[in-house]
Amino acid sequence: MRKLIDLYHPFFAPAWIRVAIVIVLAAWGLFELSTGAVLWAIIFIGIGVVCAWQFATIDYSTISDE
Repeated sequence: MRKLIDLYHPFFAPAWIRVAIVIVLAAWGLFELSTGAVLWAIIFIGIGVVCAWQFATIDYSTISDE
């Protein structure tokens, strides 16, 4: 099965990109929650949590740009 987003891609190697993605997802989820869109808030915050967990467990030093 193909992944929707390949978190093992070298694009995600810089730490600032990983942090920015998690912050944007969490902020957008909180924005959706503030507007009353609870389902979208759960989706975005959930994706942010999954990304944060995966970013914390992937060793990007072993991934090459090939």
